[in-house]
Amino acid sequence: LSGNLLRMLKAAGQQAPDMKPILEINPEHPLLLKLKSDDKQFDEWTEVLFDQALLAEGGQLNDPAAYVKRINQLLLS
Repeated sequence: LSGNLLRMLKAAGQQAPDMKPILEINPEHPLLLKLKSDDKQFDEWTEVLFDQALLAEGGQLNDPAAYVKRINQLLLS
């Protein structure tokens, strides 16, 4: 089930199965290739990519301010 459907079920008072998100990646994508070459920012980039996948799926970030801070730091580096 998608994240949106799970949220709708819960909002309607219906039971929704507990599901963990699955992140599928393309190891040949230019962003992932950049991750391999930039060890000092690896953690920041992985957090940003996971948050972007969550947003693209219709999810909500646990800490939007931290996401914005990470993006700004990466843009300035």
